[in-house]
Amino acid sequence: MSTDDKESRKPRTEKTIKQKIASAQMRLNRLKSKEKSLTKSAETRLKIILGAEVAKAMGCKVEDVDKEFVLGILLQTSNINADAKARVKLRGKRFLEDMVGRQE
Repeated sequence: MSTDDKESRKPRTEKTIKQKIASAQMRLNRLKSKEKSLTKSAETRLKIILGAEVAKAMGCKVEDVDKEFVLGILLQTSNINADAKARVKLRGKRFLEDMVGRQE
């Protein structure tokens, strides 16, 4: 570096502790926002996959799923005993295992 370059540079001012804290807080807020966005994207992806799996189990397109019927079945099965619940869950597990091209 030449002497002229050194003289033309402005002296670097040291940030105060408050400025450093504010800067770190801004970085933290950006990271939290990014994390929230990524979490929401992952949740949305899972919801889309679940909708597709429900449609596949119903044997129709997603837009043709009878939501009232599906919700009624889910509400009805919430009151079954543990053995019946285990059988239903096993049947669902087998269906998912047999599903071609399924993503987890």
